[in-house]
Amino acid sequence: MNLSKLEMYVPAKLYKRGLDYFERGFVEQLTEDAPNRWHALVSGTQEYEVSINLKKDGAIVGSYCTCPFESDSLCKHEVAVCLAIGEYKAVNGAAAVDVASQLKSLKKAQLLEILEELVEHQPAVHHYLTEKFSETGDMDEEKARQLIRIAAYRAVRNGFIEWDRTDQALEGVEEVLEFLDGLDSQVDAEQIVRLSLVVIRECTGMLQIADDSSGDISSAVYESLEKIDETLAEWPGEVDEATVDRMLELLYPHILFGLEQDMTDAPNDLVESVLRWNEKGEFGDKLYNFIEKLIASKEMKSKTYHYLEERFRVYQLWVLQRDSGQDAVEAFYAKHHRYPAIRKAQVLQALRASEFEKALKLCEESEKLDEDFTGLLHEWEKLRFKAYEGMGNTAEMIDLSAKFTLDGEEEYYHKLKSMVDAEQWPNMLEALLAEMKNHPRSRPLYLGILIEEKRMEDLLDYCRRDISAIEQLYLHLLADYPHEVNEIYSAYIYRQIDRASNRKAYWTACQKIKSFKHALGTQAASRLVEEIKFMYPKRPALFDEVGKVKLE
Repeated sequence: MNLSKLEMYVPAKLYKRGLDYFERGFVEQLTEDAPNRWHALVSGTQEYEVSINLKKDGAIVGSYCTCPFESDSLCKHEVAVCLAIGEYKAVNGAAAVDVASQLKSLKKAQLLEILEELVEHQPAVHHYLTEKFSETGDMDEEKARQLIRIAAYRAVRNGFIEWDRTDQALEGVEEVLEFLDGLDSQVDAEQIVRLSLVVIRECTGMLQIADDSSGDISSAVYESLEKIDETLAEWPGEVDEATVDRMLELLYPHILFGLEQDMTDAPNDLVESVLRWNEKGEFGDKLYNFIEKLIASKEMKSKTYHYLEERFRVYQLWVLQRDSGQDAVEAFYAKHHRYPAIRKAQVLQALRASEFEKALKLCEESEKLDEDFTGLLHEWEKLRFKAYEGMGNTAEMIDLSAKFTLDGEEEYYHKLKSMVDAEQWPNMLEALLAEMKNHPRSRPLYLGILIEEKRMEDLLDYCRRDISAIEQLYLHLLADYPHEVNEIYSAYIYRQIDRASNRKAYWTACQKIKSFKHALGTQAASRLVEEIKFMYPKRPALFDEVGKVKLE
C-alpha cells in the first residue's frame, strides 16, 4: 500500500470518512519524529493518536491508531493522517527540512535577517511580535475576553465542546483566574469585579455549547461570583454614591444577560452581593429602584414562571426592613401578598415579635391560598406549629406532631413523645405504628422506633414482608430469633439466585453468602452452599461462583 494509491487499497466507505476527517482539519500536530516515522492526533468522538511508518518510496509498512477499530484495513483516522502526510510532502517536498534543527544551526546575524524579513512580509508575525513585546503583565476586560474565547474556540468541534475538551476550553479562564488571584482587593477591587464578570459571562455562553458534566465550567462561574462577593464585602475605604452608581451600572447588563441565558444563579448572587453595600451607607432607595428596574426588564418579564421575580421582591423587602418604617414594610406585604416568600417573611416577622395570633392567621390563610402545592402546605404547617408553640396550645401541637411523624420526621416524633401523657403514650404509639407500618415515607423512622422500643416481633414481621431488609436488621434479631433470621436470609439469597440469568448476577448473589456467613457463621454458610449446589445442578456458572466463596 502506497500513499499515492491509498484509495485503491482502502474500502471506499473508510476512505471517504478518512477524507472527510482530513478535509475538515481533524488532523493535528502532524510531526515526523524520525525519518519516515510520522505521528499525529486526530479528533473524532474523542482524540486519537496515530502513527504511520513509511519507506522512502511512500509505501506504508506499519500503522497504529488508539481507536477501537479492528480490521486488516487502515481505520478512518489512519487514512486521514496518510492524506495529511501526502499533502505535506507535496507542499514541502519528499525530504522535508527539519526547520527547528536548521534554525539552531544559524548564527545570530542570520536569524535576525530571517526575522526582519518575516516581520516585513508577514503581517501575522508582525502582529504577534507587537503583542508579545507590548505585554506588561497587566490584563483588561478585552484581553481577558480574548484569552477565554480563543481557548474555547480551539476546543470546539462541530459547534460543540465535548466533555474531554472542557479542560482545553477553560485554559483562558484559568489564566484569567490565576491573574485575579494575584490582585489585592484593597488596591484592585474594581478590576477584580470587572474581570470576574467577564469570566462569568463567557463561561455562561460556553455552557450553551458544552458538555459540562464535570462541572468545571460551572465551578469557574461560581468561583468568580464568590470573588465578586468577597470584594464588595471588603471594599476599600468608604463607599460613596458615585461608587454605588458606577457599580450598579456595571452590574446591570451582566444581570440581564444572566436572566436571559437562565443557565446559572448569577443574577441572584450578583444582586445579593451588591446589597451588602446597604450596610455601608444610606443607599436604600437607590438599591430598591435598581431591583425594580431589573424586575421591569423584558428579560425578567419573558419568564413563564415567577420564582425569579418573587426572589427579587424578597431583596426589595430586605432593603425596606433595614431602611424604612414598619408602615412601608406592611404596605409592601399587602401589595405583594400573592408571593409565598413574602407571606413567609411576614409570618417570621410576626413570630419574632411574639405576635402569635397574627402569625397563625397568616398561616391559615396561606394554607388556603396554596392548597394545591404540597411542599408549600408543609411549610405553612411547620410555621403554624411554631405559632401554637408560642401560644402554648399543646393539643394542636400534638395533632401536627403526629402528622409530621407519619411523614417520617423524627424530630417531631420526639416532640410528640414529650408532650403526650405517659399513661396515654402506649395507645398513641400503637395507633402511630399501625399507620406507619404501610406508610413508605415513614419507613426509616418506623424501623427506628421498633428498635428503640425493642419491639423485635414487629421487626421480624417487617423482615418477613420485605426479606431484603434482613441484611441491615439481622443484628437486632439474632439474639431472639436466630432460626428465623437464618430462614429469611436464606430465602433472600435464593431469591437473588432465582432472578439471576448471567455470571455477573450469580457473582452478586454469591456476595450475599459472605454477609450471611458473617451473620450466622461458617457452619450455616457451608450448609447453605451445599443446598444451593443441590437445588441448582444445571447451572455451571453458578457452581463456579459458589465455589469461589471462601468459607474458612
